[in-house]
Amino acid sequence: MTEIEELINETTEDKSEDKSKEEDFMRAAALAYARYLKEHGLEPGDVSVEEAEAEETPEEVETEAEAEEEEAEPEAEAEEPKVEKPETETSAEEKAEEKPEADKEAEEKKAEQKSKKEEAWKKYKEEFEKQQSTKEPLSAIINLHDNIQDKIDAAAGKVGRDFARGMHNIASTYRNSRRTIGLAILSMGLIAAVMLVVFDRFTVYEYAYNGKTLGYVKEQEEVTDVLDVAGRKLTQNTETGAKVEFVANQNVTFNPVDGRGKSTDDADTAVNKLIYMTDIETEAYGVYDGPQLKAIVKDQEDAERLLEETKAELSTPDAGMELVSSDFLNPLEIKPINVLLGSVQSNQAARRQMIDGGKLEVYHIVDSADLENPDIQETDSEEELQSKMIAALADNFGVDTASIFDENNREVITSVEEGDIVCIRSNVDPVSVRMVETGRIKEVIEYQTIKKDSDEYYQGDTYIEQEGKNGSRIFEGTITKVAGEEESRETISEEITKEPQDKIILVGTKERPKTAATGTFQMPIKSYVVTSEYGGRWGRMHDGMDFGAATGTTIYAADGGTVIRASYYGGYGNCVEIDHENGYVTRYAHCSALLVSVGDKVYQGQEIARVGNTGHSFGSHLHFEVRVNGASQNPRNYVNP
Repeated sequence: MTEIEELINETTEDKSEDKSKEEDFMRAAALAYARYLKEHGLEPGDVSVEEAEAEETPEEVETEAEAEEEEAEPEAEAEEPKVEKPETETSAEEKAEEKPEADKEAEEKKAEQKSKKEEAWKKYKEEFEKQQSTKEPLSAIINLHDNIQDKIDAAAGKVGRDFARGMHNIASTYRNSRRTIGLAILSMGLIAAVMLVVFDRFTVYEYAYNGKTLGYVKEQEEVTDVLDVAGRKLTQNTETGAKVEFVANQNVTFNPVDGRGKSTDDADTAVNKLIYMTDIETEAYGVYDGPQLKAIVKDQEDAERLLEETKAELSTPDAGMELVSSDFLNPLEIKPINVLLGSVQSNQAARRQMIDGGKLEVYHIVDSADLENPDIQETDSEEELQSKMIAALADNFGVDTASIFDENNREVITSVEEGDIVCIRSNVDPVSVRMVETGRIKEVIEYQTIKKDSDEYYQGDTYIEQEGKNGSRIFEGTITKVAGEEESRETISEEITKEPQDKIILVGTKERPKTAATGTFQMPIKSYVVTSEYGGRWGRMHDGMDFGAATGTTIYAADGGTVIRASYYGGYGNCVEIDHENGYVTRYAHCSALLVSVGDKVYQGQEIARVGNTGHSFGSHLHFEVRVNGASQNPRNYVNP
């Protein structure tokens, strides 16, 4: 056996000895761990080996291991035959001092031998590596692979040990904390239960329609269960029969609130509150002529019937004619529209509005779709933003912005947001129908009015010289009408059965005289019979002259002046008085009609009234008086009957 082989064997033996020592060390460590647990009153797992080692240094563990070995040695010696040794006078203390010195010499000798072996092994390894370096490069690759594999194995082993140690620590922590965790979970459960009880006891639900709070209930079901009932009742109660729908979490919403100090409603109260609301919104249907809203009815079926009835009424052919075709001049469109219930019209009211036109007022709750305007920019100011949103709302209803008022219908809105109630006003023009009729019909030929100048009458005065009379004819053919007015006709035959008579009106051209008094009087009537003179009559004074004439006979101003009375005047009946502004006043009584008013300036000979039989009168006549500074005078002194 060579020296190298002896060194290898010795090294192998040393390794076996080292392994045996390692096992002894591990056993000593286990004993130290168990003793640590016992001393501290712990269970396995309550503390890791590392924690125990942190309190006992390796030197202490090694000392304890040696102590264990020393305790085990007497037991082994007990099995051998006892050999009595001669007693010496050496004390136990001297023996204890001699033993460490012997051990020290043995350890030094052993260390010297180990150093020689390591030096020999190092020499062997150098010679071996020198020999390997002369071989093919493949061996170097194999060595590299082995080195890498050794490192990987070492790293994997470390990861495994760290993982096992971590799991051990987690398990230990869990075992130490599970009681605390359990108590925490129990406490949280108790707190949650108490909170639920308190919440259930003091919480009520606020219910609202389109954001308007109506009241409070203990349970949402008290409202949701009666929504259909409320909708049906409200639909039945409306004059128009407009359908009303209440939908939970849409137009009817709920919000949990603190119920302390709040009274709650029962189901019946909730129904009544829903039924008697004044701002209920419903989906109705509008009839549009282009952008203009013409009418609003409750549903699509009513809207279609409205169009049919309106067209039929505007397309009635004349007697003797048959309807060929009819249609609206402009196409009408039916579209859904959300309005307050009171804005929905009955079919009859909607039809009259479409035929005759009129004013339409629509109350509407603004939604997000009303405010969408593609011109809105991020850089717009608040004022610009409001202006554009109001313009978008106006476009949706075919009106200008000045036609949108607040919910009280008083002031034009200057700002708007979703949920606002607005009133939209519009003037509705009648719809027009173009109709075609054909057949044979008797038509009226309307007379013409002809005016002729006449110098016999003052400027501004007219006189009917000839009354007009309509004629007639028989027409056969086709007539096209728009909005009731004839647009065109195709004549097959025409026969005039009566010629019309034109109406002739004479228009005065003579210069009108001045209204100032002339100082003389003319007869106030042209066709008459004197029936009573001025003076005493029937035992009393008669202050004027009576001129009998047929009712309606013209009465003229005796002179120019200002009208100071033109009304009913006690026993005088209908009476006119003219102040001639020179102390003279003339009176014209018992008239059937008055042609002037107080304050009018009249000229001499102007028509001022008609003969009649009003007041204290026993027949149709004119009672004429002349007064000077308030005193009556005999008319014969001023006129010549």
